[in-house]
Amino acid sequence: MIFPVRGTITRNFNDVTVSGAHMKGMSIEGRVNAQVVAPYDGVVLFSGPFKSYGQLLIIDNGDSYVTLLAGMERIYASVGQELVSGEPVGTLGSKNTSLYVEIRKDGTALNPRPWFRRN
Repeated sequence: MIFPVRGTITRNFNDVTVSGAHMKGMSIEGRVNAQVVAPYDGVVLFSGPFKSYGQLLIIDNGDSYVTLLAGMERIYASVGQELVSGEPVGTLGSKNTSLYVEIRKDGTALNPRPWFRRN
């Protein structure tokens, strides 16, 4: 998988949050208005605002794997759209420049870091 945004990893899987919970994904700090791309081929299951995630994109990658991308200001992908790795799916904003990334297998969160390769 490719990184969905260029930036620095600021929070890792299982890090303890301010509320005392453990991270189920990782956060990548990008630049203002940075482009976000699909990290792997898949089909969009959900696209839009969702609870504390803000703008959320859920991509079905097949074999019971899904990728969640949250924190974007704008999402370009729509439900049912087929995506290829590297395809633009949205942008970060001018205030929030952190993208949250989660990978799940059969609904269970996995450490996303080993799945990504640096370009």
